[in-house]
Amino acid sequence: MLGETANIRCNGYPYFQIFIILDKLPYYKKDQTLSKWEEFSDHNVCKYVALSNDDTVKYHHTPNKTLIYVIHIPDNDNLGSVQEYMDYYNQLDFQIELSNHQYEQFGCSVILNDYEKFSDKVYHTILAL
Repeated sequence: MLGETANIRCNGYPYFQIFIILDKLPYYKKDQTLSKWEEFSDHNVCKYVALSNDDTVKYHHTPNKTLIYVIHIPDNDNLGSVQEYMDYYNQLDFQIELSNHQYEQFGCSVILNDYEKFSDKVYHTILAL
């Protein structure tokens, strides 16, 4: 969404993103059977770390602020298909938690797992217009 972000920001509007992802993700084959489980790791985060260090005044492709929310839901490695996954989590009564994984240090334009800080930054950015 770098081009879309640049188009919005070049017209004088601030732009914010909220990215919510599970810390453990299932990948499925075309036949909808489980291929593998992948963890959202530092390797996946590195592009956001790079983006977070961009100068948002100079580079309009970078959102003013991005909130990355990495969440954890109860693990169940016995779910072999998309349907089993959907059925299991639709009937399960559980609490969504923040991931315990510690990620690389982000620059000032990305906020990790802190909605209050993100909303405060959004508020002050809009107030400054």
